[in-house]
Amino acid sequence: MLKRQKGYSIATKSVKAKLIRSKFDMQETKDAYNEIVHFYFLLIAENPQGVSIPVQSNGGWRYYELLTAGHQFINGFPSPLKRAAIRQAIGAYESWNSTYQKWLNRPKRMRHHKPPIHPRAFRFNPQYDSGMWKEDDGFSIVLKMRVGDAWKWVKHQYQCPHISAEWVKGSPRIQVQNGSLWIVFPLEKYVPATGGIKGLMSKSAFRTCGVDMDIDKFIIIATVLETNDRGETTEIARHFINQSRHIARRKRDLGRIAIKMRKSKIVSRGFAKSKWDSITAREIDFSRVVSRRLVEFAKHWKADVISFEHLGNLRPKKGKFSRRSNQKRAYWLKGKVFEQVKRIAYQDYAILTTRVSPMNTSRLSPWGDPLWRGVKFPASPLEFEDYQSGAALVATVNGYKTHSGLNAARNVALKAIKRNIPEAELNLKSLK
Repeated sequence: MLKRQKGYSIATKSVKAKLIRSKFDMQETKDAYNEIVHFYFLLIAENPQGVSIPVQSNGGWRYYELLTAGHQFINGFPSPLKRAAIRQAIGAYESWNSTYQKWLNRPKRMRHHKPPIHPRAFRFNPQYDSGMWKEDDGFSIVLKMRVGDAWKWVKHQYQCPHISAEWVKGSPRIQVQNGSLWIVFPLEKYVPATGGIKGLMSKSAFRTCGVDMDIDKFIIIATVLETNDRGETTEIARHFINQSRHIARRKRDLGRIAIKMRKSKIVSRGFAKSKWDSITAREIDFSRVVSRRLVEFAKHWKADVISFEHLGNLRPKKGKFSRRSNQKRAYWLKGKVFEQVKRIAYQDYAILTTRVSPMNTSRLSPWGDPLWRGVKFPASPLEFEDYQSGAALVATVNGYKTHSGLNAARNVALKAIKRNIPEAELNLKSLK
C-alpha cells in the first residue's frame, strides 16, 4: 500500500467484485482459516502478554508466530494466511477482553449478569496478504486455496467496477456469502493536504457551500458563498434537489405494510421482509445519488468547504405507523447523506465537510433580523403574521424575501465562515 508523503494525506475506500467460480470451493479455505484463528485465539487467551508488546520488539502477531514455530497443527499452512489469522485472533481476543473488563466493573444492579464466554467458533473471511495471490490484471487473479489436503494456485475470473489509475489496490479479502463468492480490494490514493478548514478559510478568497436538508419536498437546498479576506461575502450559485417521487414511493410501501399488519393482526419477526428490504435498498441508493449530485455541484462551483447543520437529536413524532416510519427513515436519510458527502467530497476532490449549530438558522435572516414565515408573501409590512413553522416562504420588513430552505442554507454557510472570519457579512445585492 501507499507510504506517507509530505504534503499529502491518504484516502481509503474499498471495491467489491463478483468472483466467478472455477469448479473449486472456497469454503474449504475459509474453514481451514477459521480453524487456525480459533487455535491462536485459545493460545492468546492462555498467554495474553504478547498482545501488549510492540511488533518491533517481537510482540503482537510475531510473538505468537515464534511461540508456535514447528507446531504440528499449523504445519504446511501458508505463512501469509497464518499471520493474517494471528492478527484476526488478536482482534477477536481484544474484543472479548474489553467486554470481560466491563463485566468485571459492572454496577451492582447488573451483578447477576453472567461473564462473557469465549467464542466457540469463528466465521471470518480469509485475508489474502501478499504471497497468497498473484497475476491480478483487473479481470482475473490467481489465488492460493485449499483443495483437499493440499494448497494449490487456482486462477479465478472476477467482474469489477472500473477503478481509475489514481487508486492503488491492496491485498484482497475473499467473502463467502450465501453460496456466492466476492473479492474485496482495499484502495488508497494520495490527496493533497488542505491544511484543514481553518487553513482553507485563511486564503484571500474561498467558497463555502451551505446545505439545508428538508424532510418534505426538497432534500437538499444548497448555496455557494464566496468570501474574501475582508469578510465580504457574495452568493455565487444555488441548487435544489427534489425528493417528492422518492417520498411518494416510500409512503406507498409503508402503507402497504400497514395494511398487511391490520389484516393479519400478527406481526412477527421477518414480517413483510421483502418490502422492508426494498425500502432499505432504495433509501441507501437514493442517499448515494443525492450525495453525488451535491458533491458534483460543489465541485463545479469550486467550493472549498461544505457546511451542514448538526441534527443529531431528531426523533419521529408519535402517531400512525406509516407516518412515524416515514419520519424515521427521513431522519436516517439526512444522516446518511452527510456521511456519504463527507466521504465522497474528500476522496474525490479534497473538499472538506463540517457541521454547525442549527440554532436560529430558520428563524433569523443572514443579518440577524427576525423572519416572517408563511405560505404567501404579504402585500405590505402591515400584513405580516406570526411565524408559521414548516411554511415555504420567509420575509423581513426590510424587503428580504426568499425560500425558507435557501435562507437556512445561507445561515449554515455563514456560521461556518464566521468561525474564522467573525466580521463576514452577506451582500444583499448578490442575492437578486
